[in-house]
Amino acid sequence: MLCGLLARAQEDAVLFRAQHQTQWDEAGEYSTVHHAAWKNICDFFEVDQKLAQAVVFPEMVRYNLFRDRMETAAVKGSYVSRGTKAFDFSIGRFQMKPSFVEGLEKRWMRSGFPEVYKAYFDTEDTQFARRARIERLSDDMWQYVYLAMFIKLFYLDYGSVDKSGEWSQEGIESLPPEDQVRLLATAYNRGCRWVNPGVGPVEEIAARSTEHHFHLSFMPTESTPRYVYGDIALLRWEELD
Repeated sequence: MLCGLLARAQEDAVLFRAQHQTQWDEAGEYSTVHHAAWKNICDFFEVDQKLAQAVVFPEMVRYNLFRDRMETAAVKGSYVSRGTKAFDFSIGRFQMKPSFVEGLEKRWMRSGFPEVYKAYFDTEDTQFARRARIERLSDDMWQYVYLAMFIKLFYLDYGSVDKSGEWSQEGIESLPPEDQVRLLATAYNRGCRWVNPGVGPVEEIAARSTEHHFHLSFMPTESTPRYVYGDIALLRWEELD
C-alpha cells in the first residue's frame, strides 16, 4: 500500500512539473544565479542549502506564474498601519506571509540563537516594527535569511534533544533525508507550532504531509487542481546536485 502511495505521489509531482515546465525552469535558473549568495546565508546559519532550496521551490514556481500580483505599496501600507488583520497575503519570491514571519521572529528571539548569530528582531506590535518587517519581506535575500532561520528553528523544536541537551524524542534529524524534505516542506507550506526544543512531535507534521492543498490558481475553485507540496519539493531536491 505504501509503495503505491509513494508512486502516485511521484507521478503527481512529475505531472505538476510537466504542466508548469516554463515556470519550473525559470525558478531553477533563478536559484542557479543566486546559488553563491544563498550558500553564504546557509553556511552562516549552518543549514543545508540543498534542503533549503527544495523546501521553498514550489513557492518560487508559483511566484513565477503570478509575479506577486498582491505586492503593492497600498496593501503593504495596510499591514504597517493595522497589522495582519488588514493584510496577510503572501509576499515575495518565497511567498511568505507577515503572520508567518511574525511568529518566526518571536520564536527566534526566545530560542537562544540571537546571541549565537547576532541576529535580533523588534517583535513589538508597533508600526515601526511592522514597517521594518515588511521592508525585509520585500527583499529576496532577507526572505532567504528567514528561510534559513525557519529550518534552524524546526530542527531545534522538532529534533531529538530538549533545551538541556537531553534526549527527548525521535526527532526529525533521525529520519531519512527524503522524509526530512517532505516534513520541512509541509511545515513551511501548512505551518507548524513553535514550541520548545525537542518538544514538537514530528507526527503532527507527518499527518499533514500527504494533503493536497498546494495550487497555482490566483482565484481557486473546488475544481482547481491541488498537489502535495512536499512531493514537489522532494522532486526538486532529487534534481539538485
